Amino acid sequence: MQLRRLESHRPPELSDDSRVSAMDRRVAPPWLTRERAIGAAVLLVLVVGAASAYVAFGLTRTVSVPRERLVVAAVHEATFREYIPITGTVVPYETTYLDIVEGGQVAEVFVEEGTVVKVGQPLVRLKSADLELEVITRETQLTDQLKQLSVAQLSFEQTRLGHERERIDIPFQLDQLSQRLARQRSLFSDGLVSRADVDDIEAELVRYRRLRETVADARTVTATFQRTQLDQLQAAIEGMKKNLAIVRQNYQSLILKAPVSGHLTALDAHLGQSKAAGQRIGQIDREDSYKAEALVDEFYLARVSAGQMATVDLDRKPRHLQVIKVYPQVTDRRFKVDLSFADQAPNEIRRGQTLELQLEIGATRKSMVVANGPFYDDTGGHWAFVLSHTGNEAERRAITVGRRNPDTVEVVAGLTDGDRVVVSSYEAFKAFDRIELR
Repeated sequence: MQLRRLESHRPPELSDDSRVSAMDRRVAPPWLTRERAIGAAVLLVLVVGAASAYVAFGLTRTVSVPRERLVVAAVHEATFREYIPITGTVVPYETTYLDIVEGGQVAEVFVEEGTVVKVGQPLVRLKSADLELEVITRETQLTDQLKQLSVAQLSFEQTRLGHERERIDIPFQLDQLSQRLARQRSLFSDGLVSRADVDDIEAELVRYRRLRETVADARTVTATFQRTQLDQLQAAIEGMKKNLAIVRQNYQSLILKAPVSGHLTALDAHLGQSKAAGQRIGQIDREDSYKAEALVDEFYLARVSAGQMATVDLDRKPRHLQVIKVYPQVTDRRFKVDLSFADQAPNEIRRGQTLELQLEIGATRKSMVVANGPFYDDTGGHWAFVLSHTGNEAERRAITVGRRNPDTVEVVAGLTDGDRVVVSSYEAFKAFDRIELR
């Protein structure tokens, strides 16, 4: 009853038409309200956060690794030396080999292997019956040739003396005949001798004059022939003397002597043993100087040349060596080089000693470097895991590297001084972009 009484006092509702006048215009409420703007901003923040979280954690491949499993090195500026490690062997700087000149049988051994010998010292004596017989034959031939020369010289001397007698006798006969002819002509004018006597003397005089010319020509021809014959005999004798000298020298070479002073490091000679000509039976090494021989990978053949330096530590002291010869022959994918000590060879080294050398193959310069490690072989030097400032994670980063040696890698781009890089193996991390260190 009371409710109905209140309703009876409510004024009657006006219709829409009664509340809108002809001067009024309908206004639409605004779409972007303050409440809606705040809600859109909150929604956008939530979407961006979700997207960032998805990119950071949904797309980025992450792996968690114990910190002790990784090796970390810092990037820093240092002097970069491009070198390769090689192993050298100490050998004498000069080695003289002992080769047999004439083959024979070992008759006597004067020294033992390993002793120090002086130049000219007898080492081994050989014997050769064939060589002894050849010496005797050559000597006999030379003796016969000398006898022939003596006989020829005697004959030529006798011929020369005969010509000399004729040269003296003919002018004398011509003088005698001229005097007789003058007397006969005087007697013939007085009628005391006949004409025939005068004619006989004149004919005899003509004969001696012609004989004088013939003897002069014969003496010239004989002298020329004798000189030719003597020259030929002398040349033959000189040749035989040279041959005999060679044979005697070969015979003397049956006694093998030390050509230089040094250490007889090898000698293969035993009594009764036969040795052929040209066979090597030993060697003598110089004692006062050494060098190193080393084998280098054929990859560096074009980058190694005479004059390059190498370093080795001997008794905690760096020693410098220099390449003196490069052998271009490649055997088993390696080539040989000879190195000599830049200063005097240390007294503590010995023949056959092994040296761990660092052969420089490039220029030395200041660069940004990082420690070399397995990461280089796993990535080819194209990327690396770089630790964050906190050190709790490492991000994958593209880098550019240059030269490297067994200790360090030259950094060209992508890293700065102070960056810390994981240099251990990446074999288990190639598929990941981030490493969390725990």
